[in-house]
Amino acid sequence: MRISFLLTCSALTLSGCIAGSLNLPDFKGPGSWVSASGQEQRIAGANAVSLQNWWHRFNDPLLSVLIDKALEDSPDRKIAEARILEARGLRKATRASLFPQIGASATKGREDTVQSDADDYYDARFDASYELDIFGKNRKRFAASNATLENLEAKYQDVTLSLIAEVARTYTEMCAAEKQVRIAQDNLKTQEQTLSLVGQLYAAGESPQLDVERTKNLVNTTRASIPEFQRQSENARLRLSVLTGALPNDLAGIEFESKKIPGSDVVPVLMAPAKVLALRPDIRAAAANLRAKTNLSAATLTAIFPSFTLSGFYGVAENAFASSTGIWNVAVGAAVTVLSFGRLEGEIDAARAREMEAYESYRKVVLEAVVEVETALSDYAHINEQAFSLFKAYENAQEAFFLSQQLFKEGEISFLDVLHAQRTVNDAQSALTNAQAAKALALIRLYKSLGVGPT
Repeated sequence: MRISFLLTCSALTLSGCIAGSLNLPDFKGPGSWVSASGQEQRIAGANAVSLQNWWHRFNDPLLSVLIDKALEDSPDRKIAEARILEARGLRKATRASLFPQIGASATKGREDTVQSDADDYYDARFDASYELDIFGKNRKRFAASNATLENLEAKYQDVTLSLIAEVARTYTEMCAAEKQVRIAQDNLKTQEQTLSLVGQLYAAGESPQLDVERTKNLVNTTRASIPEFQRQSENARLRLSVLTGALPNDLAGIEFESKKIPGSDVVPVLMAPAKVLALRPDIRAAAANLRAKTNLSAATLTAIFPSFTLSGFYGVAENAFASSTGIWNVAVGAAVTVLSFGRLEGEIDAARAREMEAYESYRKVVLEAVVEVETALSDYAHINEQAFSLFKAYENAQEAFFLSQQLFKEGEISFLDVLHAQRTVNDAQSALTNAQAAKALALIRLYKSLGVGPT
């Protein structure tokens, strides 16, 4: 009775001190996107369900195949899965501290002495011990293990989102390089035809050698660009093999020829900041880490209070001198650190510092998430405008080249003007392709920044 009274008094007196976690300020994100100004009607109104498989909006079956393969076989994703399994095991071990630890033992033997005959003896018992979690140390540690698991599960989702975006980005770069190869090859054919025509004119004395050399320069310059684009395409394919968890030969049977750059004509959609901040796995991971550090800080603080244990056993024993006899014991123990020479205070200070570090990390992640979305929105808007202007410029260049050919045939302009017009078409087409790829990459970054993963 006296022990129960002391425990109750201790709990009432000291449990209020356990509030020890820091009084951290609340941190909220923005109410609206700054970079979305003027675009709300075009890109607003999305929800998480409509964006779960956002890459399907690109309408490219091969891209979907590669992403599915990456989700199934990516080493990065499997590493994250293993870490989750480890955290679940640690949580199970931590949870066990909330319950009594029960054991059993039994002994049977035979003894013989000079003065007496041999006798049998046995001893069997059950024992149990339980740490009374008056100040919540074990509960806080279990809560911390739960938060750690949530942190790793969120990181797993973050790895998944990054993987999807990286596959989409690499595939887009490969398609852009392939398109540049086709453009260069088509231009090379046209330029070689022009060179043949100029050669005939030169042979007939109707064109100077200067026109021939200038045309050769254009042909060789275009021919030299093809290996570089092929190198870029091949490097992208090799990166895709790593992302999908395959050897390069495993992707050899996949036909990568694409007629256009995926996503270059997709209109983006957007969610409100509150939805994005609630969905983004990196923010959820940082929040879970903060909860874990807060609970561990509170658990560390309990070290300054006494710890109480309840133990007991019950057993049966028999030997030559006593028949079968029941034995039992119940005990309550208490322990408290009287003098630690600053060790406990140092551990508490360190735990609180880790809690503050986790809070600032969380705040930084939120700020970076907001900036990431804003940057993606701004990039997409400006690149989209650039791509539209470059498309018009390409059309103008084509028309100018057609007119230059007509005027050259009529003797109104020199062949140098025709070559200049042809070079302008080539440059405009290449710039337009780069802008289309940049637009698709900006769209990928935007969808990734929204934090919506696969179903």
